[in-house]
Amino acid sequence: MKTFTTRVVAVSGAIAISLGAAACSKSETPVAGSAGTTSATGAATSTTAASGDATEASDILSKAKTSALAAKSGAFVGQVDQNGKTIKIDFKGTSDGKTADITIDMEGDGKARVISLADGVFIQADAEFWKKQGAPASVQKAGNKFIKAPTSASAMTESLSLKTFLEKAFGAVTPSQLAKDVASEDVNGVPCWVLTDKKGKTEGALYVSKDKFEVVRFTGSSASPGQLDFSKWNEDLGIKAPAASEIMKIG
Repeated sequence: MKTFTTRVVAVSGAIAISLGAAACSKSETPVAGSAGTTSATGAATSTTAASGDATEASDILSKAKTSALAAKSGAFVGQVDQNGKTIKIDFKGTSDGKTADITIDMEGDGKARVISLADGVFIQADAEFWKKQGAPASVQKAGNKFIKAPTSASAMTESLSLKTFLEKAFGAVTPSQLAKDVASEDVNGVPCWVLTDKKGKTEGALYVSKDKFEVVRFTGSSASPGQLDFSKWNEDLGIKAPAASEIMKIG
């Protein structure tokens, strides 16, 4: 599933670019450091599904896509490699993108966090990120403070939506790419079906829960390594705006 991995890497990069674009809008934008939570790789025990026990790969893929795109909210955490650099991402958000809390740590380009809510978009970033983005001097002095992005930045919320991310990711996967054999594996205590590229697991794998056909994890290929772990499907993510004391006013 090399194409799937490449697409996810591209989408992650697009999120980073969106943050940068917002940062350069007139006089607002930051995100500092809330480091993304560490990806829980958890021990996974692999066993080949018994004959007749597994649904066909194409059917599992279809059900996983339907379940993911129907979700109202979700979260994922992990890292992907882009052009030889590692991007760490911690994403929580709704399908429509109106509510989101995203932290991205880009090797060599700094760390940024964006909180998107109905009443505004708040961004916080470290000095390295703002310098790379050529942000205004006032923004570069924000430190750990959030800055409320200009109204124009709210247009980026759609590009940060869970649904947009999933549509682009699943749009890169076709049943013809999948190996016919479906494995059975426990990931962090969740029994999953494991769909792999025809060339084997080292070239990409998608882990889908057996009970609800929810995406649990995907791993990248040897050319585009990475891993994202998914959770909190359809849950209340508890995303709130920064406290007033955490927001820097720009005159």
